[in-house]
Amino acid sequence: MKKSILFIAAAFMALSMSAQDLGQATEMYNNAAGLIQADKAAAVSAFKEALKAAEACEADADGQRDALIDNCKTNIVNFTLSIAKDFLKDKEYDKAYDQLKLTLEEAALYNNEEVTAEVNALIPTVYLAKGNQLLREKDALGAIDAYQKAFDLDPNNGKAALNLGQAYNMSGNAAAAEENFKIAMNLGEEKAARKQLSKMYLKKANAAYKAGNFNQAYDSAMTSNDYDNNANACKIAGNACVKM
Repeated sequence: MKKSILFIAAAFMALSMSAQDLGQATEMYNNAAGLIQADKAAAVSAFKEALKAAEACEADADGQRDALIDNCKTNIVNFTLSIAKDFLKDKEYDKAYDQLKLTLEEAALYNNEEVTAEVNALIPTVYLAKGNQLLREKDALGAIDAYQKAFDLDPNNGKAALNLGQAYNMSGNAAAAEENFKIAMNLGEEKAARKQLSKMYLKKANAAYKAGNFNQAYDSAMTSNDYDNNANACKIAGNACVKM
């Protein structure tokens, strides 16, 4: 009888301690949630501590422990991603990329396939935005690197191909520019790519005409007009034809 009483007392004490530990873990979770507005990084760290505390608790019949664990994992991943989006909004593209890579690691750890898919779709846009910024700053080589990474990650991204062509054109690599403009034409950017190609060949036609190479001027002007109707190209072609 005495042994039974001791056993019941020990079991009751264990249940009480488990309930107390779960209460502490829940309080830690709530404290983490309270940090979100002020400091998302601190909130993520706090959710990780709450997760450890919840995982150390025994499972309860109501499933509160498991729900707490799931909520911790979800918030860790979601707010790690939210920090990355904040960096992207602030145009801190390198920090955004690093944070997105961290998000992928967290999402893999906690089996969050939805966030994994979102991040994989978002990373090319980070490189695209970085390339746009570098192009505006006239950093052609930096823009080429960023756009190429965006296109490598998303080979169906016509905008990346179009902008890559512009960056190559700025760098003076006309052959690479033309190649990427032609790729962009087949990826939904035909109108914009044709305009860029027309401008390229008009520039070639002008240069050839001024150099007295009227055959080349004529050919380039006609190619310019083929890509996009251009009165200036027609004028150069006509003048070159007279000089030939």
